[in-house]
Amino acid sequence: MHVRRALAVTLVAPLLLAGCTDEAEPTPKMPDPTTSSPASTPTETETAEQESPEEFIRRWVKAGDEMQVTGATEEYDRMAPRCEPCQAFVDNVRKVYADGGSAEFAGSRVVSMVRRGSSPPTYDVTKVLPETIIKSGDGRTETLPGGRTTIRVTLGLTKGVWTVTHFGIL
Repeated sequence: MHVRRALAVTLVAPLLLAGCTDEAEPTPKMPDPTTSSPASTPTETETAEQESPEEFIRRWVKAGDEMQVTGATEEYDRMAPRCEPCQAFVDNVRKVYADGGSAEFAGSRVVSMVRRGSSPPTYDVTKVLPETIIKSGDGRTETLPGGRTTIRVTLGLTKGVWTVTHFGIL
């Protein structure tokens, strides 16, 4: 029973904190290079032309869902290298899969995204999570109910690349 609860806690909290959307992954728009201006680091305005904060958040949510059902943490990890809650989530998923466990669910759906701050860009993201099946390494299975959750996501911009710097459940 203790192992089952530990596995459930390890996966339940992260499942509430990350998800995906039915929308296709956005294709970044690259500005046309100019021959008259020297190369420079993109500003936030130029990056917004490449990928908006909202597009990035949707891609991050999708990466979190895929990480949970595959155990592959690299993409999500790259998107949030300095986010402590994100890195705890990565560590939990790695541990579950290293112990022979897994998670099955159809992916979450972002239902709203409201900008709460502009410096740094901060959004309240509401998602609907489906029922989740957690399989532990010892063969036990637990079904967790789906539901609706809202998280606050804070972004950073470094050298023209968005990253998640923090998130938490509201």
